Amino acid sequence: MLILLSAMIIVEWLHRKPDLKNKAMKQSQTKKGTKPKGGRAETEQRLIDVALELIRNNGVLAGLNLRQVAEGAGVNRGNIYHYFGSRQELLRAAINRQFEAIVDSLTKGNVQAGFVARRLRSFRSNISNDTNDSMLRALLVLDGDDTVDPIPLYEAGLSQLRQDVIDGDIDRGHDLEALQVAISALLRGYRIFRLPYAKRVGITPAELDTRVTKIFQTWLESLERSPTINQSGNKEVK
Repeated sequence: MLILLSAMIIVEWLHRKPDLKNKAMKQSQTKKGTKPKGGRAETEQRLIDVALELIRNNGVLAGLNLRQVAEGAGVNRGNIYHYFGSRQELLRAAINRQFEAIVDSLTKGNVQAGFVARRLRSFRSNISNDTNDSMLRALLVLDGDDTVDPIPLYEAGLSQLRQDVIDGDIDRGHDLEALQVAISALLRGYRIFRLPYAKRVGITPAELDTRVTKIFQTWLESLERSPTINQSGNKEVK
């Protein structure tokens, strides 16, 4: 009887062993943070959030370490390739989310504004955000990606400039395509180098923001005049 009882216990233990092993593996995965939680959309968002956080903490030029991204999001590194395909695609996804947030902040409660007011508002928006759209696009360019769009919504912006000409805010003699590029270059360049600029000049970033804003406003207001006339009101000699 005792032998039979012992045999039954052994058989029961053997049947339960795989379950115990699976449970141990699941606990191990949870402790290591490698088991993804939630659905695909939630996991993708966590990966993007961690990527943005790493760029903010480590800087753009430090690149993006996928192992750190995976660990921070609590998933396997393979999940990054499964969801995004590559580091560049992860950065593009982060750029899209970041750009959507910027557009939302500019259009939320938006009232029709003139050329100067609209551009100044764009200049001030997200000016101190370390992981802004400009830095992320710069990182892709430095990574050798030749498909980066430096001016999203280019056609819409150009169309708005044409309307500004009709409204009299910009003289029709100005090259609108070149103007679109020049404004984009100023905005993106300043956002990327804002802190080093302030350090080089020897003032706080906030003070530099105020001074650069005044210069930017003066330039924008001057676009109402013909490009063939200088500030004294005389025609330029060609």
